[in-house]
Amino acid sequence: MDMANMELLKTGLLNAEYRTRNGDKTEVTNPKSEIRKVAREMESLFVYQLLKVMRESIDASSGDEKGLGSGTYTTLFDMELSKSLSQRGFGLQDSIAKWLERTQVSDTGDANPSGNSDNK
Repeated sequence: MDMANMELLKTGLLNAEYRTRNGDKTEVTNPKSEIRKVAREMESLFVYQLLKVMRESIDASSGDEKGLGSGTYTTLFDMELSKSLSQRGFGLQDSIAKWLERTQVSDTGDANPSGNSDNK
């Protein structure tokens, strides 16, 4: 498993993908709450990646040698910090949720991700 998939597994997003691929057809009772949950997770993942890149740039410029467990500790710290920041609202959650609601497949199977009508 590569590092990108490992990070997704840490955030729980990859687990949902594996459940979907393996045929877990869990009935969604409240699609709006599920969309909000996914939007919050996506925002958390974005904030985590942002923190990770910022920390890497600091570590590269400092030149200090780190201990054996520092990488694991900083990863866990960044994951929890990103969850906390996204729960308080980083500003992306609403936009992601609106986009997901627009791209949701209707009962007829029609999807229009751009939100534009193609009536001619």
